[in-house]
Amino acid sequence: MQPLTLADLQKGATSPGDCGAPHDAMPPWMDRQRFDRGREFIQRHLMGVFLSQFMALLIGFSVTPLLDVLMYTGKSSTTEQSMRRYISTGRRLLLWHDGDVWDVNSKAHASVMKVRNMHGQVAQAITKERQGCDSGSKQGDKTEHQADNMKNGHTDHKRRKYMNNNQVDRTVDQVEKMGNGHADRKESKRSRKTGTKADGDHDKVYISQYDMALTQAGFVGFVLYPEKFGICCTVAELEDYIFFWRGIGYLLGIEDRYNMCSGNYPETCSLIAQIENEVVKPAFLNPPQPDFDVATTAFVEGTKRYFQDRQMTTATMFGFARGLLGLPLAEISWADWCRLVVMKWMVWLVERIPGLSTFLIRNLSIIVKRENPD
Repeated sequence: MQPLTLADLQKGATSPGDCGAPHDAMPPWMDRQRFDRGREFIQRHLMGVFLSQFMALLIGFSVTPLLDVLMYTGKSSTTEQSMRRYISTGRRLLLWHDGDVWDVNSKAHASVMKVRNMHGQVAQAITKERQGCDSGSKQGDKTEHQADNMKNGHTDHKRRKYMNNNQVDRTVDQVEKMGNGHADRKESKRSRKTGTKADGDHDKVYISQYDMALTQAGFVGFVLYPEKFGICCTVAELEDYIFFWRGIGYLLGIEDRYNMCSGNYPETCSLIAQIENEVVKPAFLNPPQPDFDVATTAFVEGTKRYFQDRQMTTATMFGFARGLLGLPLAEISWADWCRLVVMKWMVWLVERIPGLSTFLIRNLSIIVKRENPD
């Protein structure tokens, strides 16, 4: 198989995000020992991995197709919504790292399948709503609701007039309550036909294979530059980490030809660099407004409240993000600059002070698993 390029991934923009691959059988290329080494890498370097994924999500809000889906679900607009949504995401990731996602009777496997089913349900809801918008139906019923949201800066009526957050909230809640979360292959095939394309706009696919690949890149990309997150490791360990996410991508319904973790370390780094330079940086420098500001502020403030970290500010996190992307630091206050310097030193020190990493990882796991975030 030739190394994937960004152009290869972009061909997946017209393919549904769930290819319908079976959830109860491992792919022929699966190497369990290598996959498990990837899990162990995450467990050893949890602080750096979680920080990298936090930053990838913060930066990823600038990519319009990904932000559109997140805002459509109505769970990323306020501090409370964002805190609950992304702490829940953190819990899932811990479960995937700690459990056996290939055991169909395990909680880890059920969790992955729940996310996979949620993607399909949300794609169907967006498509159905968009079709209704294109036919001019129900617009009068939404006008008052959207106007109320605009007052709070939560919805751009001109850009996303087809949103119906209440409908998708119900859809997501229904999926959350599904029994054991195991994928229904027949349902997957049905959703591929009915849940992703809008009549009259046959090239538009919501939550496509390309979107899934970009999301996968967010979980993987920054970790491949371990020095930026204080991670001390070898290239072989990074290749195991890449392979772990190749397996997770498969379980989430990503086709092998769009699985951006199919290559080795140099190949994956090259692909990540293309995504960063051609997709992420241009988007980050010209993010979709006002939703970008709404989502990022809610995300940072929600995380700050949950972890009770008074030093975390939006300006500090964006300063760190610009450094990751090789962009010059924007003008920030003296206090935020000091916070940024302290943050970078703390990141560097975590794995260099004996016992500190173990202590922080243990406490992070306890905090993330804490029930009912306030």
